[in-house]
Amino acid sequence: MSTQYPSALAFLRASRQQEIAALRHLLNSGRLTTEVSHLIHELQRERGASNIWICSAGEEFSDELSRCGRQVARSQERVMALLPSLPEVANDWPASSRLFSAIAIAMQALNEQEVLRQQVRALQLTHTQAMTGFNHIIRQLMHLVFEMVDTASDPGVSRALIAMYSFMQGKELAGQERAVGSAGFAAGHFPPELRQQMLSLIDAQERCFSNFTQFADDETLQCWQSVAQSESDVERLRRIACTLTRPDEQGAAMALRWYQSLSRRIDGLKTVEDRLAHALMQRCRQSISEAEGRGDIGPAEMQQQMKQRAEEPSWSVFFTSYDGQQPHAEPLQADGLAPQLGRSLLTLVQQQSRRLQDQDDELAAMRASIEDRKQIDRAKVLLMRHQGYSEDQAWQTLRKMAMDQNKRMVDIASALLAVASAFTTPAQ
Repeated sequence: MSTQYPSALAFLRASRQQEIAALRHLLNSGRLTTEVSHLIHELQRERGASNIWICSAGEEFSDELSRCGRQVARSQERVMALLPSLPEVANDWPASSRLFSAIAIAMQALNEQEVLRQQVRALQLTHTQAMTGFNHIIRQLMHLVFEMVDTASDPGVSRALIAMYSFMQGKELAGQERAVGSAGFAAGHFPPELRQQMLSLIDAQERCFSNFTQFADDETLQCWQSVAQSESDVERLRRIACTLTRPDEQGAAMALRWYQSLSRRIDGLKTVEDRLAHALMQRCRQSISEAEGRGDIGPAEMQQQMKQRAEEPSWSVFFTSYDGQQPHAEPLQADGLAPQLGRSLLTLVQQQSRRLQDQDDELAAMRASIEDRKQIDRAKVLLMRHQGYSEDQAWQTLRKMAMDQNKRMVDIASALLAVASAFTTPAQ
């Protein structure tokens, strides 16, 4: 008695069902990414208010600080509600182990914020220490977003995620610029190291926003251009910061002006970020709709395709084989199927294969860009760990090496990682 196996049509149906399931997972990831971006924005607000609170020795922004703390708590609750449930067995959830690890690290960082908040309120931290604490929490949330970007499998969704991640990076650097500038203006002057930090943050923002423009949709780019054109006051204050070398008696007033101008800019950036979140969700739903539109392949669809091709000339599908001497083409037969039905099914399989291959090609290019970023980040960590550099110093070192050698930064990073033993092996 012959064994009955699933048909090719059954496997094609299963392929589409899996595709839809993966897209629904991406839709959930998109919702989580959106809420994480809101949480990061609220933390950026609290970090900014904390800067003014500390720099004014507790005389400014008391109410604002409390309001920011409440907003962070509400946003955090929404993020927690969207986290994936823990799988009962290994294959219950399509997310990678790295994503669950990133969630765990982000949750641990969020658990530390109450202590940080109390220390800020009690003025037990310097401006730099408070900024470092907030930066750590935000960095872990950004890593969580990065893992969601890295696990996306639909090219359109991947583009939306990469655009959003790149923009979130630039916006976070803008928040750090607000904090550094607030400290400088409050002190009444910008020493050389603070000016250099400002310039580095401005330069890094430009790189992130440039990367964002390569992946964003046209409507978001229009929104971005309108925001970018309204930054004249920020540019004026930046020039003052870069030339203010002696103490200014109006430091407090200038610090408040700087904070307000940069806050308006960051609020403007948030409108672009919200537009990116909308585009991301729209792209997720569109991909699901397209996949469902291609969904089930039933007898009716088969019959319709047979009628459409009834008048077409006969043809064969060929594949290349090798007989030990020369490659040659052989016809692929649809054994057990009527000629028209065989052509219909093979056409569907070919269309599905071509579409998946196109997706793979586009994803490969995107993942290559993400992998370059990982290499550079690993090289930065290497320099920070073994040379005692700050993150900005490590970046500037890699950048100078790349310019001096006329090479890409990722090539310099890869070379450093390849000889990492030179940094870790003790001298004999």
